[in-house]
Amino acid sequence: MFNFLGSLASLIGLVFSILAFVFAKRASAAAREARDAAMRQSLSEYLNGLARIAAELVAHLRSEMNDMALLRVSDLMDQTSYLIGRWAARLPRKSKDNLSRAQEQLLSIHQALDAVGDLTPEDRARLAHAGQEVSGIFSTEHGVATRAAGAGDE
Repeated sequence: MFNFLGSLASLIGLVFSILAFVFAKRASAAAREARDAAMRQSLSEYLNGLARIAAELVAHLRSEMNDMALLRVSDLMDQTSYLIGRWAARLPRKSKDNLSRAQEQLLSIHQALDAVGDLTPEDRARLAHAGQEVSGIFSTEHGVATRAAGAGDE
């Protein structure tokens, strides 16, 4: 009799262990999905902030506010470097290339603003065009990240 009860208890313990394992696997997968969704949302919000700063940069360039434009360019350069360093492993190749192109444009804008006292109208137009390209890159990447965040929620 005790032998039968011991076997039954072992069998019940085995069933509970299997159930616990299954639920633990599901909980682990759910936690991983929640973490990934939060990271995609964070990336989307970060890129949205960069797109706004880039739009301010273009406005400052067009308004001939070189000091403010230089401040925004420096800020964007720092934040873009952080973004690339922080998200490099998770970004698609095309996004990395776009962000690298934005970095190059920002460096060129920074050098032009830092080196020249008064800009010619042609230089100002060229810088505004480069700033608009940077703004477009950040807006596009914000859209890509938002789409990815939305796709992960479905």
